[in-house]
Amino acid sequence: MPVDDLPLSLMELRERLRAFIRDELLPVERQRRVREEADAPPDLRRWVRGRAEALGFFRLAQPRELGGGGLGPLGQTALREAIAASGSVLGRFVLGGSGGLLLHGTPEQRERFLLPVLRGELTAAFAFTDAREGPHTTAVRRGDAFFVSGVKSFVTGGPFADLLITVANVTANEGGPTGTAVFVIPREAPGVTLRRQWRTLDGGVHGEFEFREVAVPKDDVIGGIGEGVPRALEDITAMRLGLAATACGTGLWAFEYTLAQVDRPHRSGTPLAEREQVQAMLADSATDLYAARAVLYATARDAEAGRDVVVEAAMAKSLATEAVARIVDRAIQLTGGAAVMEDHPLARLYRRIRAWRIAEGTTEVLRLTVARGLLERRRTGLPGR
Repeated sequence: MPVDDLPLSLMELRERLRAFIRDELLPVERQRRVREEADAPPDLRRWVRGRAEALGFFRLAQPRELGGGGLGPLGQTALREAIAASGSVLGRFVLGGSGGLLLHGTPEQRERFLLPVLRGELTAAFAFTDAREGPHTTAVRRGDAFFVSGVKSFVTGGPFADLLITVANVTANEGGPTGTAVFVIPREAPGVTLRRQWRTLDGGVHGEFEFREVAVPKDDVIGGIGEGVPRALEDITAMRLGLAATACGTGLWAFEYTLAQVDRPHRSGTPLAEREQVQAMLADSATDLYAARAVLYATARDAEAGRDVVVEAAMAKSLATEAVARIVDRAIQLTGGAAVMEDHPLARLYRRIRAWRIAEGTTEVLRLTVARGLLERRRTGLPGR
């Protein structure tokens, strides 16, 4: 059975997605010269989201009770892998988020924040990491508002976002509880300054924001005071599974590219694919890819069945991101000097994937997650898999 064996309905959905990318997104990318995510201007991103919404893709991952498709972990995994395997940059904007932290809002907050984000009318960015040089982001209560001050760095997509979902430590609450909390802050709110923005190796755009006594109404706090960090970490397992799917899809694209390169005529008179050393490198990449995809889909099926996959998602993420690094590296080696030119697709891919071994938990940290999770299961009598 193929590792990505899927129900017929999911297979048909994946084929429709592939056709959309092939027939609409890739031609636009070529016409608009979009080679990296940062090359896509806001109007083009809105067009992709609008087309994806019209074709029934954008809201697939969102809860049914909110008008979404309610697509489960297995379906999301298959689609995210297919998007990455297409090599499309604009494909990253096809699937809307599930709502993340905004799902924990009150009915009134959902109406004002969550639903516009799910419909693609507003975009949100997660401001979690304090700038290394400080100051830490804090909030104090005065009357009916909290006043947020501090600096957040590595806010992915922040320069293009409408809302900044910001975690800050409440240090004074007029007799109420203190601790971390989640605040919804409009990017254009008084006191919010985009101090700088930059691209990382993967082509993503990030921002550093200063908050200077930004007034946030108490009604714009998501959840309770003291729940900020625990809430922020709740979705990490799904995020790791999603990144593992993207890594596997990228590995598929790179491997197919490599096969095409080595199997074409060579100046030596025979294709490189006829050489045993090249065949050994191809076998290594195929094995890496098969192992990573096997773990990815096994984890997705467990998650679909409602099982706890914290350990398995950590395995899948670390295995897939390490595997794709080796696959792309071999692809460059077999392609030769052209592949290290800055604008070559493999060079761009090499830059993009490097960050994945750090994002959502470094490989080194995930090893600890796996070991500690397995020990906890054993000690508490939970079933292992």
